[in-house]
Amino acid sequence: MALFVNKHQGRGKDDEFYTLKETWESIKDYIPRDKVVWEAFSNLETEGVKYLSSICKEVITNTGDFFECDDNEAECIITNPPFSIKRDVLKRLKIIDKPFICILPTLALQTKYIQDIFDGELQVILPSKKIFYYKMINGEKKIYDKLSFYCCFVCYKMNLPKDLIFI
Repeated sequence: MALFVNKHQGRGKDDEFYTLKETWESIKDYIPRDKVVWEAFSNLETEGVKYLSSICKEVITNTGDFFECDDNEAECIITNPPFSIKRDVLKRLKIIDKPFICILPTLALQTKYIQDIFDGELQVILPSKKIFYYKMINGEKKIYDKLSFYCCFVCYKMNLPKDLIFI
């Protein structure tokens, strides 16, 4: 997830963590290759977006404020949003109503707001290991691999073969 400017910024801690190529690679069989994908919280320079660009029809990034952007040609959203605003992001994703794959902490699945927003419409890809992230610090890639939480891929309208997929 890239740091971005919008009215929601500043509500949480530092949310500028990026998705590793290996993270998206782990679900490559569930990523639509024939679609225009919107990575709403990153830019073309991150390794995760470069990977998505190599397997998808097209990847759109840098569209400005996610909460204001209504019109782009994306057919699907694949993103790693700032966790500090995940509830607002999920509400917005439901309004946008396009298929999506979103990385979220697994604990988010147990919240009332997920149930209220999606009412059983979600599918989940559950990795057997933790998802790690990275930051660029002084031009060097620093991997964050000592996390105290697990994450999963929350999916909406992706027509996965099962509602719960273990990878």
